[in-house]
Amino acid sequence: MTLVRMETPPRWATWLLTTFSHPDTQEEVEGDMLELYAHWFQTIGRRRANWRYGLNALRLLRPRARFRAHADSSHSLLRPAMIRNYLTVARRQLWRNRVFTLLNVVGLSIGLCTSWIIYRIVSYELAFDQHIPAKEQIYRVVTHFKPGSFMPTSPGLPVPLLAAIPKQVPGIEHAVPIRTQWNESVYVPQPAGKPERFRANDQLVATNPDYFERIPYQWLAGHQRRALEEPNQVVLTQARAARYFPRLSPQQVLGRRLIYFDTLSVQVVGVVANPTRPSSLGAQEFLSLATVSARDPNRDQWDNINSADQLFVWLTPQANPARLAEQINRLAAVHSSGVRLKNGQRERWHLLQPLADVHFDTEYADSSHPVDKAVLYKLMGLAAFILLLAIINYINLTTALTPGRAREIGIRRTLGSRSGAIIGQFLGETVLVTLLALGLSFALAPLFFTQFGDWVPAGAEQYLDWSSASLFVIGLLVSVSLLAGLYPGWLATRSQTIGTLKGAPLETAHPLLRGLTLRKGLIVFQFGLAQVFIVCAWLLGQQLRYALHKDMGFERQAVVVALLPINNQTPPEQIGKRVALRQAINQLPGVALVSLGSLPANQSISRSELSLPRDSGEVTLGVQFKFVDSNYIHLYKLPILAGRNLQPTDTMRDFVLNETAVRRLGFKRPQDAIGKQLSTGTVSYPIVGVVRDFQTNSVRHAIEPLALISYQYHASYISIRLAAGRPDDWASTLANIGNLWRRFYPDEPFNSLFYDESVQAFYEQERALSRIINLATGIAVLISCLGLFGLAMLTSQQRTREIGVRKVLGASVSSILLLLSSEFIKLVLLAILLGSPIAWYLMEQWLADFVYKIDVDWWVFMLTGLLALLVALLTVSYQSLRAALANPVDSLRNE
Repeated sequence: MTLVRMETPPRWATWLLTTFSHPDTQEEVEGDMLELYAHWFQTIGRRRANWRYGLNALRLLRPRARFRAHADSSHSLLRPAMIRNYLTVARRQLWRNRVFTLLNVVGLSIGLCTSWIIYRIVSYELAFDQHIPAKEQIYRVVTHFKPGSFMPTSPGLPVPLLAAIPKQVPGIEHAVPIRTQWNESVYVPQPAGKPERFRANDQLVATNPDYFERIPYQWLAGHQRRALEEPNQVVLTQARAARYFPRLSPQQVLGRRLIYFDTLSVQVVGVVANPTRPSSLGAQEFLSLATVSARDPNRDQWDNINSADQLFVWLTPQANPARLAEQINRLAAVHSSGVRLKNGQRERWHLLQPLADVHFDTEYADSSHPVDKAVLYKLMGLAAFILLLAIINYINLTTALTPGRAREIGIRRTLGSRSGAIIGQFLGETVLVTLLALGLSFALAPLFFTQFGDWVPAGAEQYLDWSSASLFVIGLLVSVSLLAGLYPGWLATRSQTIGTLKGAPLETAHPLLRGLTLRKGLIVFQFGLAQVFIVCAWLLGQQLRYALHKDMGFERQAVVVALLPINNQTPPEQIGKRVALRQAINQLPGVALVSLGSLPANQSISRSELSLPRDSGEVTLGVQFKFVDSNYIHLYKLPILAGRNLQPTDTMRDFVLNETAVRRLGFKRPQDAIGKQLSTGTVSYPIVGVVRDFQTNSVRHAIEPLALISYQYHASYISIRLAAGRPDDWASTLANIGNLWRRFYPDEPFNSLFYDESVQAFYEQERALSRIINLATGIAVLISCLGLFGLAMLTSQQRTREIGVRKVLGASVSSILLLLSSEFIKLVLLAILLGSPIAWYLMEQWLADFVYKIDVDWWVFMLTGLLALLVALLTVSYQSLRAALANPVDSLRNE
């Protein structure tokens, strides 16, 4: 028998028929055309058959029919009746599996709540200075010092340079000096009696009238153009005006007087609305620049730089910032030797910093609390990871329920339902769940702000840009719905209709899904990320405990400290009152010793340079100063290695150095430094003692060169060592100290704390980070367990008959438990192996910022891995035990 080789028609013609034919007649038309082509091929040959086939394909084209069919099809999916049907099916499906619906809602709400909170924080930080007009032209003039200086950078300038730059440097349109003022109390004069006092007033600045010309404010009272032109004038925000004059309107506040710095009387000349957008240039009270300039002792000091004295300049469009900075340096060099070129280098120079970088550049430390953009990126990454975990959890739980819908999906496909309609049904259910989770997340967010308010930036909770927030919420809803709903919908459409109608699970009805590779990979990802969080939380907590309990080199137990008041007294009067207070407290029963001076370790640091003449030349060393008295070394039990203690005097006469300072000055032994003269400029004092190194900062920093100086006018704290005894007796001692305090400072409250509590202030950032990581760890573990629970349920459903057969053949409950749990153990072990190196790398990077730190031991990863494994086993044990204890008759009765 001779076989006839069948030729295929031209592919381009077949493609035209397939693409542009009406879907209802497409198969019939293609079949008829193939029969005709076979006839033509045998009778007239291949070449003429190809021509006829192509011409007839062109004649049969009906593009409009195809497009109309698509339009009718899509229209039918969007008809109100179909939409109501989808909603009804979705509602019934979610209610039928309400336990899993609740788990999905809770899981997604945690991820959405985390994303919403971090969005609030990040959007607040990124909104700084965005509302200021012409912000691209605004720069801050900053200061840099030569490498090795005790202060490498400063955002401040010398006071006379603030006024000289706008007058003598071309290319500047406007200049706004902002001088932050430190004021302990504000007094409001009363018609009768003593002035009313308001304490702890921050955000007080002195500036010129150009400030309100360049920074947008809404004026409620007063004249913008005439404000701050004269000395002794102040402009208040609405909040501060309401605080000082609660019963007066903004218009009535004009002309009222306030008293700053105990004696400075100023007049209110304007009230502005409270700022609604965050700004690096913002404040609450604005003194006229002339008010503080007249009483400033540094107004002629070209070499005195304070970070509180800052200058913002508006450049002309043609100005070059680099050239303008060089002009500022040449101007400063005329009056300051530090800016002059020496051997081709300057000891100090000035640069222009764009306004866009001011809030995000932590190099220039001041009171505005700048934030590192890297921290914001890490927060966004944390939100993305937690949200991704919630989406993975939803996918796992939804796909675990999909086999139970196999018959439903098979019937719908048999009745003509398209894949798009089935995917749309799953997406609709996902949208409903996401909407419920979104509503729950909005209810959970205030709880976070309440519990972690100390970690959230001040103002972030009140700030909200509704337009961008609405876009974010809509984008979050759409993206989560698509990411969480597409895979379950796609899984449902990949099954074989005949197999699902016979009762086969979706995974066995389609060969591509039998391995469950994607779902297992998601479980590995979830637990791998959970392992990273567990390790990070453990090591972060260990480092924090190490920092809080590390031996700092001085005795801090049973020591109470209190900040001494700052008043307008002359130095002799202030010193006399402090010394009298020290002597009175020292005579109280229950008090061992009292000292006036700086705290051994705190965040307020005073630095200067000391010079030592040597045979090889003068040695200059930047040191940290601590102003103390002669009781200080004994109270904190600092070991003296050489020499003696400071003299009991009120003025500076000698130095006591630490070991680091002695080594940096070139001495091999502490005894060699005794008697040497150190110069602080024009005056020299001898080194009379050397104490052992002690920690003056957090464990992030190495011990610095230190000099103890007896100069009690700058002593900011009083330290009180309580006598040894029962801590229960300390309360009465502290009450007696408070009574004495009120005799010396009747208007100042006695706010004391134990020194251990003040040390904790070093690690507020680490403590907040620890709380956040602990919370993120709990969330990651919870969501991972929910996903693992879904996979365990799916596995037990799929292997119900297998388990029944095994039990009939004599398998024990323990062997079935091992059979069902072994797969999960493998997945979790793989997750631990993948997550541990990532956690090790992240923690090594974080610990690199600490000079004194813990060691990352191998047992940490083993212990946390065992913890993760135990959590996983507890999660799957319920489903595994339930399947192992099931009656095999129930699973095999239909076989």
